Amino acid sequence: MGESPTFTFDRIVRVALVAAVLAFAYISVIDKLTHDWWFDENYSHGLLIPFVVGLILWNERKELRSTCGAPSVWLGTAIVISSVVMLAAGTLGAELFTQRLSLLLILSGVTVFFFGKRILSRLTVPFVLFFLAIPIPQIVFNRIAFPLQIWASQMAVWGIRVFEIPVTRLGNVIDILPKGSTQTISLEVVEACSGIRSLSTLITLALILVYFTRQDGNRRSWNFGLGTCDAWRAVILMLLAFPIAVVTNAARVSATGILTYYYGKPASEGTVHEVSGWLVYISALAILIFANFLIKKAIKPQGSVSADTSVVEKVFRGSAPLLPIVVLIFGSGLAINWFVHRGEVPVPRSELVNLPQTLGDWRQKGSDFKFESDVESVLGATDYTMREYSLPDGRVANLYVGYYASQRTGATYHSPQNCLPGSGWMMGDRHTIDITTSDGRTFTANLYLIESGVYREIMVYWYQGRGRIEASEYNDKVNTVWDSITRRRTDGAMVRVMTSVGSDETAAKKALADLAARLEEQLDPFVPE
Repeated sequence: MGESPTFTFDRIVRVALVAAVLAFAYISVIDKLTHDWWFDENYSHGLLIPFVVGLILWNERKELRSTCGAPSVWLGTAIVISSVVMLAAGTLGAELFTQRLSLLLILSGVTVFFFGKRILSRLTVPFVLFFLAIPIPQIVFNRIAFPLQIWASQMAVWGIRVFEIPVTRLGNVIDILPKGSTQTISLEVVEACSGIRSLSTLITLALILVYFTRQDGNRRSWNFGLGTCDAWRAVILMLLAFPIAVVTNAARVSATGILTYYYGKPASEGTVHEVSGWLVYISALAILIFANFLIKKAIKPQGSVSADTSVVEKVFRGSAPLLPIVVLIFGSGLAINWFVHRGEVPVPRSELVNLPQTLGDWRQKGSDFKFESDVESVLGATDYTMREYSLPDGRVANLYVGYYASQRTGATYHSPQNCLPGSGWMMGDRHTIDITTSDGRTFTANLYLIESGVYREIMVYWYQGRGRIEASEYNDKVNTVWDSITRRRTDGAMVRVMTSVGSDETAAKKALADLAARLEEQLDPFVPE
């Protein structure tokens, strides 16, 4: 058995110094991350992760001491430098996920620098738990959330129809006619009801559950802190979290629909709705625990595995050079904090409510539309307008412009590809259209034929800001990163126009292209170059 390392006052001071410069360099990242944990219900489980990880480290303190090896100075330094580069790129490019991933990476780099690379195998579970608490990019989140909303809606409708209750569904909106009523009630399967909120929590709980119910024979395995059987059990249980989240939330929507049929709108809001949400969490957790019990019975270890501690070395052997890494992290922290507090270049602009009421031959029809406060909160736009315009021949088109003064804090565009299908619209294949303005400029926009029941519309949309126009949201994101670095600006807008196909699709496309061109010509005061 190798000699266990001792932690002298000098070594504790060295670790504390590194921790201090890390906190300084990442203070803005940590502040925004904890803010999201507190206010974003999708990641509220992140508030518990530091405590869970602390408990894991305390329980594993003996094994961790025996796992410590000689400092891996060069490897640790390389990881720290990579992390600093990621932090700089994420901060300059207004990409929160990159900044937060950098925090996770630099923690692993410092660990390797002081304790050697072998200890990472024992710390894999804590690092994965922290990773699961990092909010994923909004573009990716929307891609995951929307299919879950649709699946939950479909399953909920099936559950309601089992009780022979008449119900219709358009996208993630379920319409029910209460018993004895003449007016339908719409139930919208939003993110909270689709399972996306409970999903991230359930995946995290699955890993925690497996870790604290490890097989005795595998407690000292080098396989990511888990034995082979336990590692497979963790993978299976985390994958099962997906159907568990969707099914339990679909059951909630079904129950809400049934109660709405018999008791009307009060059954779908207020205390009843909140209590049903908690019941879903409890039910999902119970199913997860039962699944863990069954999998544990089915997958049993073949024998005990113990850690090979014959080559264990003392921590800090060779006296890792502390000054260079402290200077590197502290210097990076100075630069990053200076950039964060410097802010973005203020850009004067006019509010979208002042958008001209006349766009070529188009005239505004009625007043601007406003979303409800909860929808506005989800959109996160700094300013927006949604209104209708009409032509002398009677054609009517809907227009929406959503402007974001800054995308550094995570607020960003919501693609119509995610929003409209959730409202019951079926989207055809994506096409692009070249739109030419009156002064001869040409830009490319997305074009979709969308349908909802008997309604057929043509939709054109694009992303505009800082003198750029893009059809692709991914190209626009790259441009945003570049402009944040070179121009200190991340402002921009998503612009959408749509009109009815009517009896002549070609004429509808031509009219919509004309409105798009006339609108783009007027946007500069509202979406500055």
